[in-house]
Amino acid sequence: MTAPAAEAQELWDRLWATERLPHGRARIAALETVLRDVDALGAPELRYAARIFLTRAYQQGGEPAKAFVPFAWCLAVHDRGEADPHWNHNLHWFFKFMVSSMTCFPEMPLERTRAVLDDMERRYRAAGYSMNPVHQYRAMLARHVGDRETAAEQYRLWSAAPRGEMSDCVGCEPGDKVAHLSWLGRHADAVQVAEPVLGGEFTCVEQPQHILTDLLLPYVHIGRYEDAAKAHRRAYRAMRHDPAQLQAVATHVAFCALTGNHARGLDLVERHLGWLEAPPTPYAEQEFAAAAALTLRLVAESGHGAAPVGATTVAALRDELSERALAVAARFDARNGTAEQGARIRALLAAEPLVEHLPLAGTPAPVPVPAPAVSLPESPAELADLAERESRLGRSADGVWARFDELCPEPSGALLARREAARVDAVVNTDLEAASRGFARVAELFAEAGDAVEAEAARGKEILFSALGSDRPDAIEELEASAARLAAIGTPADHARALLRLAVLHFARQDLDATAEVLARAGDPARATPELTGMWLQRRALVLANQHDLPGAIELTAEAAARYAEAGSPERAASARVLGVRFRAGLGDQEGALAEAATIDPATDLDGWAGLHQLRAHLAASLGRLEDAAAAFRAAVDGFDALGSAADAALTRVDLAAAYLDLDRPEEAAEAVEDAEAVLERIGATHKLARGRYLLAQAYRALDRPEQAVELLAAVTELFAEAGNEAAAGQAAQTRAEALDGLDRDAEAAAGFSSAADRFHAVGLPADELRNRRRAALSWLWAASPERAEEAMATADAVTGEGPEFAWEKALTDYDGARLLANLERPAEALPRAKAAAEALREMGADGPAVAADVLCGRLLRDLGKDADAREVLTAALSRLPDEAEGQRADIEALLGELAG
Repeated sequence: MTAPAAEAQELWDRLWATERLPHGRARIAALETVLRDVDALGAPELRYAARIFLTRAYQQGGEPAKAFVPFAWCLAVHDRGEADPHWNHNLHWFFKFMVSSMTCFPEMPLERTRAVLDDMERRYRAAGYSMNPVHQYRAMLARHVGDRETAAEQYRLWSAAPRGEMSDCVGCEPGDKVAHLSWLGRHADAVQVAEPVLGGEFTCVEQPQHILTDLLLPYVHIGRYEDAAKAHRRAYRAMRHDPAQLQAVATHVAFCALTGNHARGLDLVERHLGWLEAPPTPYAEQEFAAAAALTLRLVAESGHGAAPVGATTVAALRDELSERALAVAARFDARNGTAEQGARIRALLAAEPLVEHLPLAGTPAPVPVPAPAVSLPESPAELADLAERESRLGRSADGVWARFDELCPEPSGALLARREAARVDAVVNTDLEAASRGFARVAELFAEAGDAVEAEAARGKEILFSALGSDRPDAIEELEASAARLAAIGTPADHARALLRLAVLHFARQDLDATAEVLARAGDPARATPELTGMWLQRRALVLANQHDLPGAIELTAEAAARYAEAGSPERAASARVLGVRFRAGLGDQEGALAEAATIDPATDLDGWAGLHQLRAHLAASLGRLEDAAAAFRAAVDGFDALGSAADAALTRVDLAAAYLDLDRPEEAAEAVEDAEAVLERIGATHKLARGRYLLAQAYRALDRPEQAVELLAAVTELFAEAGNEAAAGQAAQTRAEALDGLDRDAEAAAGFSSAADRFHAVGLPADELRNRRRAALSWLWAASPERAEEAMATADAVTGEGPEFAWEKALTDYDGARLLANLERPAEALPRAKAAAEALREMGADGPAVAADVLCGRLLRDLGKDADAREVLTAALSRLPDEAEGQRADIEALLGELAG
């Protein structure tokens, strides 16, 4: 082969290799590099083919404006009679790309687009193609400019023309008809057109996600709400990582806004707002800006206009994006000479939801057990008494305090102090510093009102929360002094609560002996009320559990639950029993823990309801009861959603996704993660986000979308590393390499396995390191790089470690090393490794793999001309073969037959 021919072949190989890359910037960059090298070589066929490839890559990779130049170049070459006819189909197909793209750029004169349509029709007629796509794209252009008469006539001709070679795929063509009928408000007809193809097979990379996106609002208009929700979940999942899909994503944002899912819509706006920095087309920019502005308007109207979105607020971003959408629409209308785009965008910006709320999760929210009706007194003092009693019993007092505020909007004296104390209690779990400041103010108010006992109690709380939130070295002495003062001036209950505050601080500082000593002193005063007794018992249980006396802790939680029940607090009783369940699980009695959990009813406490289901889910998962685990995780998610606890719901959705994957339900697993991602990003849960996206990548692999999995796993690897978990980063890198291996991208797989091995080496996991180094060697072999394969295997051989897992990997490394040498036609060197592998695997009781190593030994002995030895090894292997291994049996018998012949 001459040098130029060799160079040309290399460029052809590189050109075809780009087909394995995902659509987007990576493929475009690779093709642009190939094109530069092709032009430098000057081979005409390569130059033409490279531009054909690049035209499609620009169109499908989100940079359609760049496709005009290579298309025009190819068309000119074709018209000179110098084009390779092999690409004629592609060239004719690209006319549809050009027309649709030209429509989306207001700088492109409308007459130029019409001229391209006329040229398309002329060439299609000359080639004998059906006029079906010509009428389709003429109808699309008429819709764009608002020409209803032309659109109707072209739709009629389009529907009458038979499908042909140039017709859009079986999903894209009906999808465009859905768009046409929806534009006319014929929503039932739109759905009817699409239905026949939804259950079929799609061959286009844009389907079925685009036709499902087109159907979102028609489904809502005709009341098929569940179908709309399913279409949203399935379609959005397929396009959410691709900036080229900005226009389609805009439809999903508008769908969320128009179905009462403003929070979900806001998540989508935040997630994709960055794509507006480089939109694929001005039309996509217009559509997303308008849909986002609609969502932000509805969020602002619900009272959250000042909420932050990136570096701005909901209201400010709404105004900015509204203006942006209208400005782009004005450019289109100026180009088109009509008002169609501006009128449509203004209507969208002012739209109201079509339904109050369309559930998107596919499961109903839980219905909590209604709280018993409480007759509210009319006296502010009695209302304060009731509210404080409800809080002590673990129930929400919001309704009682709301009535207090109505009757006494400007309290004074002790009532003011009590009201402020309730407000501070509300921030204790979220802001310790604010709680400390708040209780200092409450103490002053009680002192001014002449209530020394409550003032002292508030000072104790101020000390406790200050010490928990920051370094307060004298806090123990201060709380001891406060408890002594309350013992002198207050009731036993006041004294008990002071001692419990002191115990909390000792426990937080991990001084268990001091905690136990304080609790011992609190025993007598804590018996003042059943509620205090329950609290005292529960604190003692926590100490015993931390001292590794779980049986004793379980007994105390049962006693605490009984005291809470006596006090009239089923909520706190349930909480104590849940704690006992956790301790029982800690003893290894998952069966008993799950059985106990099934008997707990958190009554009116929806938070307890969600948390209890979460606990049941983890217990069921630990017992391998995957269906039960998934159902419980789903119930927990619904509970947290009903509470408005987005963070807890998102964290639990990741666990739900893992359960769904274990049940081989990847589509539901993907939905669970995608519903959680935006919240996990917002709350900074980096490790949970990484785990969720790792599960999402596994779901993509199970859904036969390996390219998306590969892209996502690269990001997941870095996300785990950012979270400080190099072992998980190594696992993600390994999984990505496995996906690349499955795509026959062997060189990339080899590099991926090596990268994973380096990460495992860094954290001292030699078995995992060895596994990846041997797999890197084989991948280099399959990538036709024998030298790198040998180098990688030598690196694998140098790894040292101990334990059964490492021994297993070492045996497999010998086996794979023998395979490598056999492929390099070096049987004499391969044989000792194959024998070592067979012996080690047999010692481990791994009969199947050991037989495989024996068979390799037999083949190597045959290649070395030692037929008698080969027959002996293969006969012994055949005798050890399990009955069910029929395929392996046939291979061995065939080998023996060769040796006998």
